[in-house]
Amino acid sequence: MHTHSFAAQVERALGIAADELTATGNPGAAFAHAIVRAIPQAQHFTMPAGGRLFDDGLRGLDTDLHAIHLPYPIITLSFADGDRRTLVVAQELQEAGQNTIVVQVAVDTGDGQGWGFFPCSAQPEKRHDDGSIVWSCFDAIGSRLDRTPMHEAVMAAGRSVLELVEALSCNNVASEIVERVDPAVNARRRRQGKLPRYEVRRLVVKVGEQVHAIGAPVGDRNGPREHLRRGHVRRLPDGRRTWVQCCVVGSRALGVVRKTYAVEVG
Repeated sequence: MHTHSFAAQVERALGIAADELTATGNPGAAFAHAIVRAIPQAQHFTMPAGGRLFDDGLRGLDTDLHAIHLPYPIITLSFADGDRRTLVVAQELQEAGQNTIVVQVAVDTGDGQGWGFFPCSAQPEKRHDDGSIVWSCFDAIGSRLDRTPMHEAVMAAGRSVLELVEALSCNNVASEIVERVDPAVNARRRRQGKLPRYEVRRLVVKVGEQVHAIGAPVGDRNGPREHLRRGHVRRLPDGRRTWVQCCVVGSRALGVVRKTYAVEVG
């Protein structure tokens, strides 16, 4: 199932943290400030549990990572994995004449400490044939960092950005706004000291004439259907890409039928 966006919570929590870190001269303040500045400018997406969509080695992506573009200049992705909650902020930048995607990550581990952030940024630099991505991490002044478990966590969260881009490269996948937000209402909420409400997008896939939210269960109480979270991309002879999603259908009391169906523009 999709989760709600954590963007507003992170904006407030890291705004406070950024001021405290700045007051003590902590260089990590730069990352907190960057996340806080990016959130109001971003388009916000929710993702299935764990932030994963595919098990296909990112084969739907261009092999040249510098040719990959985000759906919007700045995006956030919210997803949960048990008690752990993650917000990924991704921005598309130009560096040395090349397009690059820069990722920063905030996380609430569910231990009662609230929202924190990783004091680094990550960029995907190279893709291997098996779909694995070589990432580089940088500190506040742009120096390359050696890989540590912290950086591995940032890279793992950053992969969700690439899977989102891969999904949106399919001709039968789009994003839709779950609920429109009136800017005037948001301005009033800010004046009242309340968290803003950001418009949240989710991915939807067309199945014939129907549209389903990716990661959401499909069906009704009389005929429940449980969707698996992940799918893969199939390249069509004409060069288009199509999302193919695996699912489990039927009542578990009566047994289940496993099937894979191709989805296409209706």
